Amino acid sequence: MFILNEITDALKNGDVNTLGIYGIGGIGKTTLAKEIARRAENDKLFDQVVFSEVSESQDIRKIQREIADKLGLKFDEESESGRARRLHDRLKKEKRILVILDNIWGKLDLKAAGIPHGDDHRGCKVLLTARSLDTLSRKMDSQKNFSVSFLKEEEAWSLFKKMAGDSVEGNELKEVARDVAKECAGLPVAIVTVATALRDNNSLFDWKDALEQLRRPSSTNLMNVQPTAYKAIKLSYDKLAGEELKNIFLLIGYTAIASIDDLLMYGMGMGLFQEERVVFHA
Repeated sequence: MFILNEITDALKNGDVNTLGIYGIGGIGKTTLAKEIARRAENDKLFDQVVFSEVSESQDIRKIQREIADKLGLKFDEESESGRARRLHDRLKKEKRILVILDNIWGKLDLKAAGIPHGDDHRGCKVLLTARSLDTLSRKMDSQKNFSVSFLKEEEAWSLFKKMAGDSVEGNELKEVARDVAKECAGLPVAIVTVATALRDNNSLFDWKDALEQLRRPSSTNLMNVQPTAYKAIKLSYDKLAGEELKNIFLLIGYTAIASIDDLLMYGMGMGLFQEERVVFHA
């Protein structure tokens, strides 16, 4: 996705320390933010990448705890201000660190949370996601903001083909694959989710089954979630082989996991992995 490259370039800009991603609920902001975190770690853009889900409640202690856990920091202090000082001092020790704060609803006092930024620590960059540009630019003083919006039909099809693989170009699958892509309604998170679930699948039956699932009216009414996005994610979940993978899928969606290390830590702690396989792959 072009926007992914734009944001990555902005992260490399020494004059930009606060960036934002905005768009309607369910458009794929969190998915994009996690992909940026993954890329930033893989490309060694930062020494550390930390991720925290903020939400409407703006629980400062929760934000502090999630960032501290990633850094291996333990709090002795009970007060928010005491924790903020400890966290601030710890973050200042990192030469290059990316702090991702997902789902901002209003002004969040970064200083009160213990997150240094701007002239206080030029090596600390903050990436925010929110539903409105106003939240980012006016309330959070974000310097560079990126809009995530619905894709036009040909843009959507191009992204779908890229994620689904060469199988969609076959004469037998192309027509139904096009129909599946259209059911994603230009929603990036739905396109990526569905295409990845069907990647390199040459079974016409599976593609038609996926199309039928996406066309079926959703029986679930979730607040602030696009029905198309929900159906796409449900399809992806159903396509997973085995309960272990499904439990891992649910774990990733429920927690602020932005790296393989986090996934291993939480998964092993909850007993989701078969010990032999974990040791082998680790």
